[in-house]
Amino acid sequence: MNSTGKEGGRVAALYTRVSTRKQAEEGYSLAAQRRALTEWAEQRGYKPEYYEDAGISAKDIAHRPEMQRLVEDVKAGQVQMVMVWSLSRSFRSMGDLCNTHQLLSSYDVGFASYTESFDSATPAGRLVMHILGAVAQVERENTAERVAAAMEERALQGKRTCSCVLGYDLSGTDSLVPNPAEAKVVQYIFAKYLEHKSLSAVAELCRLHGYHGKRGREMCAWSVRLILTRPIYAGYNSWHGQLIRGQHEALISVSDFNRVQRLLAKPATGRRAKRRPREISAK
Repeated sequence: MNSTGKEGGRVAALYTRVSTRKQAEEGYSLAAQRRALTEWAEQRGYKPEYYEDAGISAKDIAHRPEMQRLVEDVKAGQVQMVMVWSLSRSFRSMGDLCNTHQLLSSYDVGFASYTESFDSATPAGRLVMHILGAVAQVERENTAERVAAAMEERALQGKRTCSCVLGYDLSGTDSLVPNPAEAKVVQYIFAKYLEHKSLSAVAELCRLHGYHGKRGREMCAWSVRLILTRPIYAGYNSWHGQLIRGQHEALISVSDFNRVQRLLAKPATGRRAKRRPREISAK
């Protein structure tokens, strides 16, 4: 194993992160983190090497490119110390924290946090690290529960629970308004499926007319089926198996929506659908 870094001397990997794109673009806290960690590393005789994940969630480390680069440099023997601003900014999963610490230990790489003032080289430091890691994980799980509860309450009130759907534009923070051009496409798809009873035929007709999805993708049988099974077009929001009357204007009548669901449940091949389309009960 190498005992020195990329250019000789001991290298400290300084890892910084912020969670939102806005924070990343405005430089919120990143400059302060970097200055403090640089001074801390140099005071302890290390040459700083910078790793920065801007605008990326701390939920896990698998989807953070700079964290993954840091791990690879550790394995290559190019890093002797890893320094972070705080555990909560670096790890929200106790599993990620423990696995990372185990990896660093196996390569004889130290680990230190600036704001928590601990060093994993000591037993007391390792104890503090695991306690703080557990607190960070609990905080993330509590936040997820609060977000889920808020979303459920929005759904029960008939407010929108999606941010992008063909046929509608966003209206404030709570509802949707029909997009005339896209609504025409949705209504065309429902009408042509009732006429031809074929997903592939409707997809081909959409391609001939130049109709496409919300993000510009060409229609296919799968995307046509997805549109046909969305109760939002009949004025209902779907939330964890519940159908709740929404605040938005319907593009399709409930009766036409239900007719389509019954047809989709009886494919032309005679095979039963793996997941039966759900009709809207009249109330």
